[in-house]
Amino acid sequence: MSNKQISKDNREYWQRKLSKKFDEKKSVIQSLHQLEINETSKKNYPIFIKRLGILKDLENIKKSQKEFNDYSLNFQKRLEEKRKKLKIHYDILREKLEDWQPTRDWSVDSYDYPKYHDDSNNYHFDREFENFLKTCCKDETKKAFYNSKKGQELKKLDELEEKATDLLHSDMIGTEVLKQISLIAKQTQINMTIPSETLKALPNG
Repeated sequence: MSNKQISKDNREYWQRKLSKKFDEKKSVIQSLHQLEINETSKKNYPIFIKRLGILKDLENIKKSQKEFNDYSLNFQKRLEEKRKKLKIHYDILREKLEDWQPTRDWSVDSYDYPKYHDDSNNYHFDREFENFLKTCCKDETKKAFYNSKKGQELKKLDELEEKATDLLHSDMIGTEVLKQISLIAKQTQINMTIPSETLKALPNG
């Protein structure tokens, strides 16, 4: 008989084989008695919990969990009800502002018009609509002012400024352009005298 020890590879092989065979045997035995184990475990559970001294803690968990879940469910339900109500009022306001579009210089599809999003956690429509309407009101007030007697001077200035700008970008002779701009400046009582040396230095074509 050899005195040599089992090699490492052989030892690992037999270890795996032994574990497998024993596990298979234990599994067969456990299967035979599994029903009995389950029933006994079920009977032992109350005693097991009592022995751990956590029965009251489990009851507290169950109670707190129910309170939380009930509140959460109710909260989500109420939240969606509030969201639907907000959407209704949003649509009503949008429809009224849409009706004004033909006679007002605004659009409910513009970038600065308040947008409704179903998945938003917070809404700020009060501030957003107020900002939008203040801008619209200011634009209309400005437009009305320009059309009033007081605003005619400013309107005239805008028109003359546009005319002078157009002259600068025209094909007219340089000296003539500056003369015309000088005349425009006189109409607006803007002091803008163009030196004769400047006129002489400009090409005539």
